[in-house]
Amino acid sequence: MRAAVLEAPRQVSVSEVPDPDVGGDVLLRMRAVGLCGSDLHTWLGHHPFRKPPVVLGHEGAGEVVASGDSRFGIGDRVAVLPALSCWECTRCEAGNPHLCVHKRVPGSGWPGMLSEYFAAPARVLVPLSDEIGYDEGAMIEPVAVAWHSTSGVRAGDAVAVLGGGAIGALAAAVSRQRGARAVLVSDIKQHNRDFLASQGVDAVVDPSDLEVVGAEVSGGDGFDVVVVASGHPSCLAEALALCRPRGQVVLLPMFGAALTVDLNPVVLKEVTIQGSTIYTPADFAAAARLVNHRVLDVRPYITSVAGLGEVPGVLEAIDAGSDHVKTQIDPTR
Repeated sequence: MRAAVLEAPRQVSVSEVPDPDVGGDVLLRMRAVGLCGSDLHTWLGHHPFRKPPVVLGHEGAGEVVASGDSRFGIGDRVAVLPALSCWECTRCEAGNPHLCVHKRVPGSGWPGMLSEYFAAPARVLVPLSDEIGYDEGAMIEPVAVAWHSTSGVRAGDAVAVLGGGAIGALAAAVSRQRGARAVLVSDIKQHNRDFLASQGVDAVVDPSDLEVVGAEVSGGDGFDVVVVASGHPSCLAEALALCRPRGQVVLLPMFGAALTVDLNPVVLKEVTIQGSTIYTPADFAAAARLVNHRVLDVRPYITSVAGLGEVPGVLEAIDAGSDHVKTQIDPTR
């Protein structure tokens, strides 16, 4: 089968690789795979554990073409939860399989999804409703990331999101689903700000306007939850300034270097800093419900769809700063 293989930093070849070893798993013909910021980091050679040679891609949906499990039959349409937890370690037993000691993910202990075919255990497959397309199904994974990161949002909260790319935009959207009374998003790119405004975000600002607009949107006492969805070094300091006393700052990105930041606001305002990594199976199920029933319509977030052979050029364009929210790959093209 064909797959997009990262041979070395900035070097992707679309080449023939061995077909998946199915065993008792379910074999999928991949129909949509989203390109994530972590795919770009892997392509650049910056990812902490996805290293070449590696097949990219972990946001996927496909059609069942062979099944060793009675729960799924040929022709079923599914999305993939891309994390294989052991369900035996203390972290799994404590209800945190996303933090599993032995977890395998696409590109690290498990092949990536940017390939014509992909094999997965039935337990990580989620059915797609008849109403949605494979492109929408592949959006369940980033929606799950956003859902997990906003777990602290309560009805009536004011929420700020720093970084308006795909995950930041989705974090804003699911915050509204959780009952936030006001949502502000900042981003340096005009394209992202225009998109967020089109999605009904209460306030969309350039970071230079954060302090003034943030005070207006939050009512003057700060935001209950601030989600950092940008790896820019200034974002943590901005988040601490925006956060209300006893509020929560959630960190989503993996930063490229160590940060130096004044932590006095954490002490003086008793702010909680919370990390957020991927999602639990319950988060993924919640995201699937939102997408499957179009409670959250993810179609506007999909900027373009390209074929497998176009992956090298698409990554080059994204790195060059192309205007997009989510670019997806259809491996059948």
